[in-house]
Amino acid sequence: MDNVRLSQVEYEPSSVSILLFLDFDGVLRRLSSDPSQFDADCLENFESALRPLPFVEVVISSTWRLALSLTELRRFFSTDVADRIGGVTPELSEQSRHARYGEIQAYLKDHGVGNDCWVAIDDDPTHYPKNAPVLFTDPNTGFDAECATRLWAYVAKLYTL
Repeated sequence: MDNVRLSQVEYEPSSVSILLFLDFDGVLRRLSSDPSQFDADCLENFESALRPLPFVEVVISSTWRLALSLTELRRFFSTDVADRIGGVTPELSEQSRHARYGEIQAYLKDHGVGNDCWVAIDDDPTHYPKNAPVLFTDPNTGFDAECATRLWAYVAKLYTL
């Protein structure tokens, strides 16, 4: 990620933090890759993008959360990033048209978090309504330098509002 630089924006987060809801398939693992592990370059790009943003907490929204415990999910990440994974979205008994969005809304409600300081990274637009705060990846590319730039721009926008 040498060609990606964090914006010149000075971040001064107070007690406000941003929740980042993270999908795995199509984001940290290309759809053509081994279904049981992340692609090393996608993981490195994601972790490198996250490190300069210490006020961002990760919540796993991937369906992998249904098969693996939070502890097991954290093992896929470097220790410093794993320490910033605060939880997983709930599995809802009733699936709505935008299932992942519904799970995120339930997580926000369950944790008393407002609806204005979150972003999801996902490869599937059908999981979300049109104007939801989601950074979509190409499932054949995964999380790349361009995704990192879009994440930083989104975070900068949140802190300049």
